[in-house]
Amino acid sequence: MLTAADPDVGADRTGEGLTAAVSVKLDHPEFLGTTMGGRLGNTAVRACLAEAVREHLGRWLEEHPEQAVAVVGRMVQGARRG
Repeated sequence: MLTAADPDVGADRTGEGLTAAVSVKLDHPEFLGTTMGGRLGNTAVRACLAEAVREHLGRWLEEHPEQAVAVVGRMVQGARRG
């Protein structure tokens, strides 16, 4: 869906405009920051979660091409802004 004229959409931009609720149960959670509301710091879990998101989001985008165009459009607009 991207063209050569579109800006580079890095991994940090792929989630722009998307929201997901994910539940992960850990025996020994590690958080970055002083409160438990901080960012999850378990690198193994973060890698596993990233892979699951890539797989399922990719499948969803293929199965819903009209919505995929809108999602990719938001990512490109975010990359252009900056």
